[in-house]
Amino acid sequence: MDTDRPGDEIPKDYRKVVKYLIDSEGWGYKRPSGNGYPKLLPSSSAQTPIKVPKTPSSQRTYNNWLAEIRRKGGHWPPERK
Repeated sequence: MDTDRPGDEIPKDYRKVVKYLIDSEGWGYKRPSGNGYPKLLPSSSAQTPIKVPKTPSSQRTYNNWLAEIRRKGGHWPPERK
């Protein structure tokens, strides 16, 4: 899958998760076109993309976003070895 790399368009905490999912689990990332939201693309094409917030709001938003990633097959935080 051809994927973009996350940059300053998303907050640091989100960027860390996105980079891990791209590098370790085969997910994809699509930069926003115009004023839209960046999208995180699950490794399974049967799953719908997940919007990545552009501005940090509350810890609850971050936790809900992580829960959506887990529901679509992603793993965060990485398991310790």
